[in-house]
Amino acid sequence: MEYLKLCCVTPHPPIMVREVGGRDAADVQSSIDAMERLADEVESIGPETIVIMSPHTPIYADAFTVKTAPILSGSLRMFAAPQVSYTTEPDLELVDAIADAAGSRGVRVEKVSGRERDAGELDHGIMVPMYFLGRKRYPMVCLSMSLLDYRDHYQLGIAMRDAVESIARTVVFVASGDMSHRLKPGAPAGFSPSSEEFDRQMVDIMTTAQFAKLFGLDPFTVDQAGECGLRSVFTLAGAMDGHAVESSVLSYEGPFGVGYMVARVVPGEPDPKRGLVSL
Repeated sequence: MEYLKLCCVTPHPPIMVREVGGRDAADVQSSIDAMERLADEVESIGPETIVIMSPHTPIYADAFTVKTAPILSGSLRMFAAPQVSYTTEPDLELVDAIADAAGSRGVRVEKVSGRERDAGELDHGIMVPMYFLGRKRYPMVCLSMSLLDYRDHYQLGIAMRDAVESIARTVVFVASGDMSHRLKPGAPAGFSPSSEEFDRQMVDIMTTAQFAKLFGLDPFTVDQAGECGLRSVFTLAGAMDGHAVESSVLSYEGPFGVGYMVARVVPGEPDPKRGLVSL
């Protein structure tokens, strides 16, 4: 793979942002340090575009959405930090290429224009990762998740990868999402004893790059976890379909009852043994 240089999993709790979290940001210092390491790597790559999938972008039941407003802009004003902002523009050529490649796989990507609600807004699932990774002003492709099944997310990842390679665009892909929201009593979504097992499995999958195990996750365990990042990870895994990878988890912690994982995946040479599209 020549142009998709790096894929990463990033958490998005606003408390990681020091202007929001203040002293409490120290409770997620491992995540902050890992994000800074990722930011150094992104800066060294110098991508032409960042593609990001956020679970907090408005979703459709039967399609993925992608923002096509002429200006993409957001801030953390909802978290009392309006000074934390990011403004850029969409990479419309790559948007079109992804939509076309996805359509050829039977997956619909709906372009959301500037006339529609939230068409240009960068939600906190984008803003928090870009607080660290956006040291420069990168054009972006902002994808939503969907209520479509996991295989469709995987197929979207393949389409995204193929589109990037077809138009020779140097890209970093960011799978924004938190792991379980139910790690301990008092957690935002309540407590579930299954949630720790879900996070353990996700850390193992990202450490070993055994992405086929995603399809074997127990539905009950997934449901009990109350996660918001699994579909983003499926999309990342699809982008790596049929290729060797170097994968590592840079940090994992859950001090507030929500699991935060920072991981990086570097694509390598084609490896037919790692092709999962027949699943």
